[in-house]
Amino acid sequence: MKKIFNILKGLLAIVAFFILGYYMVKYFVPSVGKAPEKSEMQKSPYYNKGKFVNVIPTKSAEFTQVPRIIRNYFKRNVETQPSPDYIFKETHKNENDSILQVNWLGHAAILLHKNGKYVLLDPMLGNRASPFSFMGPERFSAPPISAQDLPELDAVVFSHDHYDHLDYETIKKIADKTKLFYVPTGVRATLEYWGVKSEKIKEFSWWDTNSENGISITATPARHFSGRLFSQNNTFWATWVIDIDGDKIYFGGDTGIFKGFGEIDKKLGPFKLALLPIGAYNEAWHDIHMDAGEAVEAFKQMRADYMFPIHWGTFDLALHSWYEPIHELEEMAQKNDIPLISKPQGKWFQLSEESEIGWWKKYSKEISE
Repeated sequence: MKKIFNILKGLLAIVAFFILGYYMVKYFVPSVGKAPEKSEMQKSPYYNKGKFVNVIPTKSAEFTQVPRIIRNYFKRNVETQPSPDYIFKETHKNENDSILQVNWLGHAAILLHKNGKYVLLDPMLGNRASPFSFMGPERFSAPPISAQDLPELDAVVFSHDHYDHLDYETIKKIADKTKLFYVPTGVRATLEYWGVKSEKIKEFSWWDTNSENGISITATPARHFSGRLFSQNNTFWATWVIDIDGDKIYFGGDTGIFKGFGEIDKKLGPFKLALLPIGAYNEAWHDIHMDAGEAVEAFKQMRADYMFPIHWGTFDLALHSWYEPIHELEEMAQKNDIPLISKPQGKWFQLSEESEIGWWKKYSKEISE
């Protein structure tokens, strides 16, 4: 009897430890974020039974798949990160301020500039895609522009609340220099929790739009999911169309393949540039991320002058090698006559400039130039 009692005491101690840990992290680790009020979320047509949902059946990795994914992650035999000299610095912009200029800051982060206006997309400029500074996916190298060195921003746009897109440390450093934040439904609560003034936040559902100072921003459909440490799908997700003084850019953020790209183009296109995600894919989450072939398929649904790949080359988030997405995309773009722009991080470029196909090869031991 005493042995059983001691076992029960041990189990209770373990349960108490995890409960205490849960509340300690939830209330004393601000990077976790804050859940929105369910009563407000229930007004959305995309909210069902306490969660946001996609408009077509969409699977993400099931709990039973997690052990196999973890095993495969540690057993894989691929080049998981680039060489140590994979380091980038910001280059100078063209002096012609009236032409759209673009700068990839790593992963899905893009800085747009035209006529003195700056729009920043999914600025994850922190060191780890994680709520914790000591664990989680780490950047291959520092961002080419640090958050504190960014210029005054007319708008900052977020596709969803995952840690590799919405970063606490970045927000804290850009909150005061940003005029407006654009977020999908439910993400407002986290930004306010982090100190962003409510009047600076535009919270949008799909097809909501706002125009100010020559910048028009519209939330558009995506096929994805959301969630931070203790939540999943309690906030919404979106892709975006940004129009800066007549130059339209489609921002794919993070999405799986679906037929919505054509609908977006029909309503809001054509586009000067399509920013499409190409990395972090795996059979377990095929529906919510695109590989190179699917990005090409998405581009073909749209009328866009150029394609630029995002969501790769910054974090090790899947089973493929760090360079596989861009390697496959550059080959497919050539075969399919896709006007692909391939540029390293930190380099300001205009859309008319020559693409730098294969720039990444010198950072790989497995691929020769």
